[in-house]
Amino acid sequence: MAALIALYDQLLFRPIVAWADKFRVEQTAGQQRPASWVYDMARRTRLLKRALRPIAWLWQRAMLVRLRARATAATPERVATTNWGDRLWLVLTLAVAAWGGWFAFDYGRQTLSLGDVAEAFGGGLATLLRVAILIAIASAIWVPIGVWIGLRPRLAQRVQPLAQFLAAFPANVLFPVAVIAIMRTGANPNLWLSPLMVLGTQWYILFNVIAGASAYPTDLREAATVYRLRSWTWWRRAILPGVFPYYVTGALTASGGSWNASIVAELVHWGDQRVEAYGLGSYIARATEAGDFHRVVLGVAVMSLFVTLFNRTVWRPLYAYAERRLRLD
Repeated sequence: MAALIALYDQLLFRPIVAWADKFRVEQTAGQQRPASWVYDMARRTRLLKRALRPIAWLWQRAMLVRLRARATAATPERVATTNWGDRLWLVLTLAVAAWGGWFAFDYGRQTLSLGDVAEAFGGGLATLLRVAILIAIASAIWVPIGVWIGLRPRLAQRVQPLAQFLAAFPANVLFPVAVIAIMRTGANPNLWLSPLMVLGTQWYILFNVIAGASAYPTDLREAATVYRLRSWTWWRRAILPGVFPYYVTGALTASGGSWNASIVAELVHWGDQRVEAYGLGSYIARATEAGDFHRVVLGVAVMSLFVTLFNRTVWRPLYAYAERRLRLD
């Protein structure tokens, strides 16, 4: 796996980063540019240029294809038609969602009680609290580190393959270690099983913050130097607003992954030993082990509801704020 990740980094990811750097729009030249021996070889080797010439020709012709014959002005009739189309689509979506909700309710009420629903929602609240705390802790750790790495392109090139390997490393390999440690020490599973939820997802925050810091314009960095922004002022006025859109993307991805990881992280087995934490993930895992499809459907429905509400109330407003106030392009 490590060899494949290294090959992927050298042959695909790093050449793309070096090629994309020429699209940076800055008034001053960056002091350090990302480099790739594959990209340099592709630019300097005549034989490779000739071999890639048909592909480049097809790419240029494809870019000239006009997908829309003519850009027409938005007339009142056209706007009205679009609004009716949007409303029809909204009504259709709500109808399908209502039918799905009623089907799930009718299916579940045959064997489930209000106690089951209360148990699922109680577990959902516990898992929600874990996800929120873990994302906050991971952000406090990886945002400063990601900024520090991202502002140093050469270091970022060396660290990114390692981070890719850690992200691809199967976190469940560490689950037996956690089970044995908890059983030997008598630690509280509700607390010490929680880090397993974010082991494989925290790297999304690091990746995106590194990308945001790497894309931070050199002009603004030099302006911050000229105005002598230091310490917390530099973080608050310069770099944090610059990487915030990237951070939101990484945190949203890490949050969604943590919800999925809770199903395997809140109920862990190793041999005959079993460690369980209270939460929606363990509720779904228990129902799956027992073959209780009704409770599996209830658990998945409650998790979908929590994830949707969390996205609507937290991540979407943050996305809108980042797009409206902090986007640099």
